[in-house]
Amino acid sequence: MDNMRTQVFFLIFALLLCSVLGSGCMNMVPGEVAYKSGLLTFTIRSGEAIPDGVLEVAIFRLEDFKQVEISRNADIYPLMAGDNEVAIPIELQRGNYRCFIYTSSGNTRYPVVIRDFAI
Repeated sequence: MDNMRTQVFFLIFALLLCSVLGSGCMNMVPGEVAYKSGLLTFTIRSGEAIPDGVLEVAIFRLEDFKQVEISRNADIYPLMAGDNEVAIPIELQRGNYRCFIYTSSGNTRYPVVIRDFAI
């Protein structure tokens, strides 16, 4: 009986933990990254309006089994509920790139999203 009670308690605790951690992770979700005519573009889907949202984007060129940082932008970026189009002006040469997208609001920092793209 005690073993069953322990398993139920553990299951409830795990579900609660997943819901708390999952709610923050799913609040701001960056989409696929594209590059065209000097603009790096992507969409961020937000579950709610976040007027104090901060967006940081780091771009790395992938070459010779290493990544070299070529740009890092951080700025206040107010988000509306739903899809938000982001465009960052940058000149890139042909090659393979990795983009790290960081989002935060107030004291909450959301997980880093990594997107690879090629030109």
